[in-house]
Amino acid sequence: MAFCNIKNPPEYSTEIRKWDRDTLADGQEMAVEIEQLFNNTFYNKMVQEQHEQPIEISLPAAGWSNTIPYSQKVAVVGIKASDNPELYPCTPKNLEPAEVKIRRKMAGMITDGETEDGYVTFYCGEKKPTKDFCVYLRGVSANG
Repeated sequence: MAFCNIKNPPEYSTEIRKWDRDTLADGQEMAVEIEQLFNNTFYNKMVQEQHEQPIEISLPAAGWSNTIPYSQKVAVVGIKASDNPELYPCTPKNLEPAEVKIRRKMAGMITDGETEDGYVTFYCGEKKPTKDFCVYLRGVSANG
C-alpha cells in the first residue's frame, strides 16, 4: 500500500483540480489532489503552531524615547508588517513576587504597538517605564 507524500516542510497550494463525472477515476491521478490537500492541512498546522509559540522581548528602561508617546523599537526575528501579535507580561513562575509586580506594572504601561518587517515599536501613552522588563509576543508569522 502506498501512502501520501507529505513534503517537509509542508507546502501550501491553491491549485487543486476539481473532479467531476467525466474525470477518469484513476487512483494515481486522484492521489495528486489528495496529497495537495494533505500538504495544505500540514502547512496550516505548522503555521498555527508557529503563531502560538511566545517570543520573549526585552525592553530596557534606557530604550524608551523622551517624549510622549514614549516609544521603543525592537528587532523581532520573523515578524511581518501584517502581523498583529498579542502582548503578555513575561512573568515566569520562578520570579519573586516583587519582580512579578514590577513586570506586570511596566507591561501595563504599553498602550499601543506597530509592526513592520523585522521590528515592533511599542508605545506608552501616559507614563515612561522606569525599569527593564520583558514581554511575550504571540502571533509572529515566521516564529519557529
